[in-house]
Amino acid sequence: MSDAERGVGVEVVNDQPAGAFTPTHAPLLELYCHHIVQARILSDELANFDRAWMTCDDGLKRYDLLLKMVERESRAASSLATRLRITRQAVEHPTTVGRALSNKAKSRKPWELAIDAD
Repeated sequence: MSDAERGVGVEVVNDQPAGAFTPTHAPLLELYCHHIVQARILSDELANFDRAWMTCDDGLKRYDLLLKMVERESRAASSLATRLRITRQAVEHPTTVGRALSNKAKSRKPWELAIDAD
């Protein structure tokens, strides 16, 4: 594993209760970390993509390819997160989440604040 992948792994493991993972989870966790890092690398490529490159067919093809690769990595990571049971739905009880949302103070939307500033 690369240093970046190890970093993701440490974040995931530290975010879960002790004993959440066993040695059986190691291959899935390793794959999850790999896909997260790859998705981040590809997202950086997209963020640094010069829009002027899209004026030619090769630039558009490259952009489309990057979008497809980001989606593929994100889907793989999401699937692995579900299997590892590290998604929010897997770690929080639905009743608790619903109660927390209903007890949350009603805040104003960012666009509502912008209107009042005028």
